[in-house]
Amino acid sequence: MGDQETPAADRAWMYQQSSGALSELTFDPAESGASAKGISDSGVIAGEEISAQSGLQAGFWTVTGGAMLLSGQFAGSEWAVAANDNGAVLGDYGASGSPGSAALLWSAPGYAQTTLPGLRCDHCDRLMISANAINASGTAVGQSQSSVYDNGTLVSGGLFAVEWQAGTVTSLGSLQDSGTSAAYGINSGGDIVGSSRVGQASGAPSHAFLYRQGAMLDLGVLQGDANSSADSINDSGQIVGVSSDAAGAQRAFLYQNGQMLDLNALIDPASPLTGRVGLQEAVGISANGWIAVNGTDSQDPGWTRAFLLIPSR
Repeated sequence: MGDQETPAADRAWMYQQSSGALSELTFDPAESGASAKGISDSGVIAGEEISAQSGLQAGFWTVTGGAMLLSGQFAGSEWAVAANDNGAVLGDYGASGSPGSAALLWSAPGYAQTTLPGLRCDHCDRLMISANAINASGTAVGQSQSSVYDNGTLVSGGLFAVEWQAGTVTSLGSLQDSGTSAAYGINSGGDIVGSSRVGQASGAPSHAFLYRQGAMLDLGVLQGDANSSADSINDSGQIVGVSSDAAGAQRAFLYQNGQMLDLNALIDPASPLTGRVGLQEAVGISANGWIAVNGTDSQDPGWTRAFLLIPSR
């Protein structure tokens, strides 16, 4: 699943490898557009409707053809980003002013909306909280602003990767105590991946991380690069994401067996795409190792394309 840009608004789509069909996902024929953000193992696709009249409204589709819009207190400015197989849909709210942004959860069967708590944030008029992924057991991950004062003195603060379990939020910290991190993926075992700045200076680079059993591991970058971010992890511990050089040129990576590998170097030499495609960011990896990647095709320059990588083994 993913999005296609049009002059009016994004259009959501679903690809089924078994049939090769690319189908548009809609909630209402009268909508301006729609966007698909995440898919569960059972085929629940989270996203939002885009309407010129009502703004953004969170919702989900099923691969069997169902669709449902979700309601909440932030009507017109909320969207869904992920879903799990137990009927939970995760989302976000974002707008100017107060509160700024919030993480949201809709739970089956009634899909009542809950606002997930952020970290302690003293004297924060505008909060920055976002959710990105949820696993089968309902543990969600994202990012939250934090600031803790003692008698007017700042004790600690930053924008940290967090996890939510049973309504409780916990900071995952950051690499090198940089004070800036975000979590983007979680597997069924509770392993979490994301990105963290690796120095306290504002211009310090950011590296992909794996958070496991209370410890955050720096995954590094591809050779010659300066920054990286991990987007997804499967239950086998395979991690995918993006690595970029100082000029911003991106390469998709696969991290496994303690090594970060350039996915461009792993394309089958016999593939007709060899030499044509530039794989820029791997955004998802399934339980069987299939990888969804954004990239470019030299035969169709100027556009970002979606690719599906299927292991040959």
